[in-house]
Amino acid sequence: MQEKQSKAPLVLMEQVIMVLVFALAAALCVQAFVKARSISVHLSEENHAMNVSQTLAETLKAYHGDLDAVCDRIGGEVKEDGIILYYDSDWNPASAEEEAGFEASFVQKDIGKLCSYGEITVSDAENGREISSMEVAWQEVEDE
Repeated sequence: MQEKQSKAPLVLMEQVIMVLVFALAAALCVQAFVKARSISVHLSEENHAMNVSQTLAETLKAYHGDLDAVCDRIGGEVKEDGIILYYDSDWNPASAEEEAGFEASFVQKDIGKLCSYGEITVSDAENGREISSMEVAWQEVEDE
């Protein structure tokens, strides 16, 4: 007479392997979601930074580089060679550097008779990481 061997160890081993495979798949999914969130935040920051840069550039062009008029229009502070604007962590204008999560700065590089230009930089105020940078130029108004 032959004895029947129990198949319970094989079934248990199969279930353990299935649990390990599902755990590995879950870990990969979690990593993918974390990476997707990181990419989303980074791209959102870049998008807001480019909007701020474009607004500042167009306002500088409209006012022909008059820094006081630009600050009256969109806020910010006139510094010795440019403008600085502060934004909170939700990209709303902030009144002080202490409240700022991001800052946009314009530095005037050259003032010519016909054309002037400068550089706009938007950065993370907490760690100083530059998010975007662009140059802007405008035509000077001739005095009559």
